[in-house]
Order: sequence, then C-alpha cells, then structure tokens
Amino acid sequence: MPGYRRIRLERTTFRGRPAVVWEYAFTQDGTQWRARQLGFTSGGKAYQLNIWYAAQVRAAALRNYADLTESFEPL
Repeated sequence: MPGYRRIRLERTTFRGRPAVVWEYAFTQDGTQWRARQLGFTSGGKAYQLNIWYAAQVRAAALRNYADLTESFEPL
C-alpha cells in the first residue's frame, strides 16, 4: 500500500481468547487512511474484525468499531 506505516502489531486477547491487533496507516488517491484489524480463532474458525477510515473521522469510526467488537459473537 502506498505510504504504509505500521502503528502497532501486537498480541492481545478478545473475550479471553488469544488474538492479534494490527493497526496501520496508508495513503490512497491522496487521502490518508487508517486501518485496524483484530484477528482471533474460536471453535475452529478464524475471525477478523476490520475497519478502514479516513483520518479526519477517526473518533466516530473508532466508536463504531468499539460497538462492533463489544457486540460481536463468534458463530
């Protein structure tokens, strides 16, 4: 990705399960973007919760992402 910059890549947990979070920034068509991905497995299935957002809407995007992660239930 053009202008890729890693912000963080670290082990974490999601609902008591081992997980990884990857957050990075990049540029697309002159617009600054950020992305956050949370990956984990549950019941033999792999899950990835993702968000990409324009830098200027960070606060609202991360509120929506928090709502997603709080309400997500693996199958």
